[in-house]
Amino acid sequence: MRAALAILLVLAANPADAQCLKLDIVAKESTLIAPGGRAVPVTIIAPSKPGRYPLIAFSHGNFSAPSRYRAMLDPIAAAGYVIVAPMHVDSELMPRGTPPSQEYVWQTRNEDFALALAAKLANVDPRSRAAMGHSYGALNAQIAAGARPANAPTMPQMAPQTLVAWSPPGPYPGMIAPRDWSTISTPSLTITGTSDILPGFIDDWQAHKVAHDNTPKGKRWLWVGAEIDHYFGGMFGREKAVSGDEKRLFGRAIATTIAFLDKSLKKRRPCPVGDVIAGETLEIDR
Repeated sequence: MRAALAILLVLAANPADAQCLKLDIVAKESTLIAPGGRAVPVTIIAPSKPGRYPLIAFSHGNFSAPSRYRAMLDPIAAAGYVIVAPMHVDSELMPRGTPPSQEYVWQTRNEDFALALAAKLANVDPRSRAAMGHSYGALNAQIAAGARPANAPTMPQMAPQTLVAWSPPGPYPGMIAPRDWSTISTPSLTITGTSDILPGFIDDWQAHKVAHDNTPKGKRWLWVGAEIDHYFGGMFGREKAVSGDEKRLFGRAIATTIAFLDKSLKKRRPCPVGDVIAGETLEIDR
């Protein structure tokens, strides 16, 4: 229900985008095998119509799970993308005894993302892949796209052609510094909001922009929603009832993501980004 609502919200925000959101989708659970034989649960969301579609590897936020992002992922899949979303070991939905260490979470998240990005599926165009994530997952996507933190594990992986980072973390001692994003060469879209704060970890929403600001100019998009927080009020990640403004701006963030992906992956009929509405700011390098 929430995912269907998200599609309707995008259509309401931008009638021109209707041409992009016409495909029925199916979702299934599967498993990928990581180095050492570790089983990685994955959710695959794809158009039901046969074809060859770009692949999007998606990484969820800390403690969350792919099932809590269906409002975000379903309308993107309906626009003609196959989404492969692993469930990481830090997820609250993973069965466990002793909680995993931060070092183990860091290593396995990057392994999981590499597996998702390289997934070989019959309905995927192997020449067209994107990295996408939210919060901690956005950092995993940035690493796949070329960010080089000093202590990131080196994993064999297929390079994505583009990057979408929803609320990526800012610089963090011992994990990533501003210069570490300068090696990203793919087109990138960063999404955040002026209330995107996690007290004690990210106290200034503009920390989410640091990655964008340190990515080479020329291929960058930045979307900012007024008074939008880390979860768009509860549209995903930590789901709960949201306001009308949050719904409208979420619809615009989804429409912008689809337009950016279409343009970056050179679709024949890219979705238009549409007109900016009250409460959003969109910056595109020209």
